[in-house]
Amino acid sequence: MEFFQSVLFCEALCVILSTLVVFLFSFFILRILGKRRLSRLTYLDLLLVIILGAASGNAMIYRDDVSSLIYSIAAITVIGIFVKVLDEITQKYKWINAWLIGDVRLVIYNGEIVKSALKKESINEEELLALLRGKGFDSPKNVERAYLEIDGELSVIAKEEETPPIKK
Repeated sequence: MEFFQSVLFCEALCVILSTLVVFLFSFFILRILGKRRLSRLTYLDLLLVIILGAASGNAMIYRDDVSSLIYSIAAITVIGIFVKVLDEITQKYKWINAWLIGDVRLVIYNGEIVKSALKKESINEEELLALLRGKGFDSPKNVERAYLEIDGELSVIAKEEETPPIKK
């Protein structure tokens, strides 16, 4: 019985140490990538979260030997470098940014829903109206322009005769 307790203790200690190493290293990489990653997620940011989770999860849980920890740290490093390079490229070339990250799209103009924009963004009118209600507008007729931002948020400009909604 004592043998199992010592084996379980050693395995638990290895999992704890691997988890701490991967957490601290991932934290370091995310700090290098910058605060922009903390704001609303784009597709690229969401993909980064998923891949980092997969790479770090393996090292924290599966403890075959030290190589799994080294492989995870290598994967996290490569991901971090790739995302940093991609950020630099998308800052320099706006067309690449628009292609990879997306672009702001006008979805309501002068009180009318721009249906072609909804089709390009793969959302329907009900989803747009729900976003609009979330901004305090009960109808597109009260809206001069509304933009679907790259993070999925809706920016609304009220018609001049309308007063912006007051949050209670």
